[in-house]
Amino acid sequence: MEEKQPHKLVPDKLFFRYKIHQTNYFFSLNWEGNILVVKQFRKHPSKYEQIEIVPDHEAWADFWDELSIIDVWGWFELYEVKCTGSCVADDEWRVYIKFGDEHVESYGSNSYPPTFRDFIKIVEELTGVVIEFIHQD
Repeated sequence: MEEKQPHKLVPDKLFFRYKIHQTNYFFSLNWEGNILVVKQFRKHPSKYEQIEIVPDHEAWADFWDELSIIDVWGWFELYEVKCTGSCVADDEWRVYIKFGDEHVESYGSNSYPPTFRDFIKIVEELTGVVIEFIHQD
């Protein structure tokens, strides 16, 4: 990835939402002007938190490099498994990122791109918040 100026390392748009319906878990990450707003809710044990983060130049540079390595820009628009019969609908997620000429808009329900787990870890590194991913290692 080419070296960008510090002010150019911030996203044009960055939105990520992840929900686990069965446990009422919710995580969202949204770039709002000049801060990342992280919201996390879980029902058991009950917890709601909202934090605001201002990543530094190095954190943004690492974030964009890692997203390029996992080819987030190549994700399909839709990953979905329709549940019928004995299938239980568990989770859903949405990602919308625009950074310069690159962008991705992707949604999934009970299905993920091959590098989704890596994406979760990259977001955790940027925010310092552990995401309760349904399919933990």
